[in-house]
Amino acid sequence: MLADDLHSAALGHYRKGNFAEAAKAFERAAESYAREGDRGMAAEMQSNFGVALRAAKDFTRALSALEAAVAELRALNDTRRLAVALGNLGSVLLETNDLARAADALNESLSLLDPAADKEARSEVLRVLGEARLKQGRYMDGLVNYEAGLRDVEKPSAQQKWLLGLLQKPLKMLGRK
Repeated sequence: MLADDLHSAALGHYRKGNFAEAAKAFERAAESYAREGDRGMAAEMQSNFGVALRAAKDFTRALSALEAAVAELRALNDTRRLAVALGNLGSVLLETNDLARAADALNESLSLLDPAADKEARSEVLRVLGEARLKQGRYMDGLVNYEAGLRDVEKPSAQQKWLLGLLQKPLKMLGRK
C-alpha cells in the first residue's frame, strides 16, 4: 500500500474513534514515507502515530513516538511541523503530569507558530498551556493562557463562549486584560 493511502486510512480510523487501528496505520504510513525518502511526511506521520497512541491512552509509546518526531523535525528544520509535534508532545506530557516539560514544549510550540497564519493551532496550544499552568498552581498564568486560547477559537461552542465571558471578568478586574 502506498504511503498516501496508508495516511488516508489512518485518518479514517482516527475520525471513527478506532485509535488503535489509526496508530497502526500512521506507523505504517511513517515507514512507507521513509522508504519513499520523504522524511518530512514520515516525521509528520510519526507525530500522528503519537497522537493516536495518546487517544488510545498508551502514553508511554505516545511519548516515545512524539519525541522521535520532534527530533527528526528539528533535524529537518521543519518549523511548522515541529510546532505541531511540540504541541502534541506537550499534550501527552500534561496527561502524564510532567508539567514542567509540558509547559516547555508548549511554549516552544507557541514561539514557532505564526499568530496570524496559525490562529487555530495557537488557540489549542494556549488552552493546553493554560491547563498545565493551572495544574502547576500558577493560577493567574493558567487563566490568562486559557482565556487567550479561547479568544482565538474561530467558531466557539456555546460552552466556550460562556467560559470566555466568565474568564474575562476577573482578568479585567485584576488588570490582566
